[in-house]
Amino acid sequence: MTDRDSQSKNTISSNRSVARAISVLRALAASPKGTTATEVAKMVNLPRPTVFRLLLTLEEEGFVDRTDTLFSLGWDLARVASAVDPSAGLVARVRDTVHTLAEQLGETVTLSLRQGLFEYELVLQDAPRSIGVTMSDMRGMRWPHYASATGKLLLAELTPEQVRSVLGTDLPKLAANTITDLGQLQTEIERVRIQGWAMIDDELEDGIVAIAVPLRDNVGQLFAALAMVAPKHRIDGEETIQRNLGMLSDAAKTLTEQLTSTMPASA
Repeated sequence: MTDRDSQSKNTISSNRSVARAISVLRALAASPKGTTATEVAKMVNLPRPTVFRLLLTLEEEGFVDRTDTLFSLGWDLARVASAVDPSAGLVARVRDTVHTLAEQLGETVTLSLRQGLFEYELVLQDAPRSIGVTMSDMRGMRWPHYASATGKLLLAELTPEQVRSVLGTDLPKLAANTITDLGQLQTEIERVRIQGWAMIDDELEDGIVAIAVPLRDNVGQLFAALAMVAPKHRIDGEETIQRNLGMLSDAAKTLTEQLTSTMPASA
């Protein structure tokens, strides 16, 4: 084996280790109360000894904390992350994909990043040039989860107890079809969980339809939502909904590849 071949092999091995460590961190992010090395190994599809070695290295660097047998994201990772603007590099990376999708759909498109367990931040909004009337700038706005498509996606990630703690028991009526009964909302959340996407129709605002699809990392955790927002008169039936849903889903796959590592953790 030549020196160049050896160097190339070492580089691939190092890259693989970095990808595995990132997968471990993502798995820990899905378990804020802490989890065991065995559970992390199952989530990332790696041998437990490999995961345990990675956890120990990350613990030494302050990126992982340990209490008895439970591992969680570490103090120094939080310190480093606090200096990051999550939308700065992201927007440049995905702007063209979101713009292309808006042109294909002929509707306004939004990309929202998950913030913690219970919130989103809308980081990018685009609209096609072909329509004269577009949605107003929605960045910085907050909507009730029970009445928004992206919110329903997030609620579908939570336990019933977490849903109640986030929403309470009072669901004010905002539009003609707003779901105001918690039992009915739980049924809707389960439907979203099963089908893998969410929609609102006259629920947040009369005359507005929105469809949202999730972006998930390589351990299956929701980290962002891609949505289409449109006047209801332009969504003329199930065929239009399914066509738009297909384009949203295809774009979500592209965005996920652009925003997360494509190297399998077990490679």
